Amino acid sequence: MTDDVLEQLAVATPRRVLEDLARLGHALAKTDRARPEVELVLASGHVVRGRIARVADGVAMVVTGGSRQTPAVAFVPADHIAAVTVADASLLVRAPVPDAPVPSRLELARQLAARSASLGLTFELGGASELDDDGRRAIGVTLPLVADVLATIAGDAMGKEALAGIETVELGAATSGDVSRSGKRLVVRAPKLLADQFTPAALRREIEKLL
Repeated sequence: MTDDVLEQLAVATPRRVLEDLARLGHALAKTDRARPEVELVLASGHVVRGRIARVADGVAMVVTGGSRQTPAVAFVPADHIAAVTVADASLLVRAPVPDAPVPSRLELARQLAARSASLGLTFELGGASELDDDGRRAIGVTLPLVADVLATIAGDAMGKEALAGIETVELGAATSGDVSRSGKRLVVRAPKLLADQFTPAALRREIEKLL
């Protein structure tokens, strides 16, 4: 598993890593789970340890102790950070929700068939290589969103006419989300990474670009 994670990790600047972890931390906090734990090595040689809460205006907010009601917080300028150690780097490439229910392939197939009937489009699963636990979980989360967005687009005459060029919607999964089109097939790759999950507005923009 460690080797697999290392192969998927992208090299990034400390600031970019902290920004990604901050988005992830926000999503985790909404489900009452701990934010990512980090160790920041500053250019001065000092070390700041804690959980990343936010990155804004070039400053990283790190919770170093206390409680949710009375947190101890360090505000660290991002350009003063020489290196970042992430306690669990798998958070950057894998869905950090192992306790969430994982739908089976049969369950997903049933859900896809139901959406096919209600929307008049053929919904299909992506390739078998994408249907591991993280992939199936990601598809299960994204499928209702895709269906809702397509229904919204079809809600007016222009949107309905544009969707007439699509016959099949293929649902797969990837480390981060992606939307593409091949002929009359719309391909949606559900993001495995919690921090990269689609919002309705973002997904609609990506789909409408292809219609």
